[in-house]
Amino acid sequence: MSRQWLQIAAIWAGVLIAGIVALFGYSDDRLYTAFAAIAGSAIALVSLEHLFSRKAKDTVRQQIYVSTGTVSILGLLTLIAMVR
Repeated sequence: MSRQWLQIAAIWAGVLIAGIVALFGYSDDRLYTAFAAIAGSAIALVSLEHLFSRKAKDTVRQQIYVSTGTVSILGLLTLIAMVR
């Protein structure tokens, strides 16, 4: 597993954990506000990592992977919230 995928997987894991905490900690509008903050933070992490990195290789690709995974995770948690 390359370093790039390790970073992406770590961000996805953070999104999942933060999303689950938000799912059980908030309700109604606060839940979806928390989901939006989580999504924004995930994208910001990738951007900050590339800002401070000496090698800025595949920045856009990593942002796409992180964005897609984050939206998928939060979409699934949204469906779970709607069923609860």
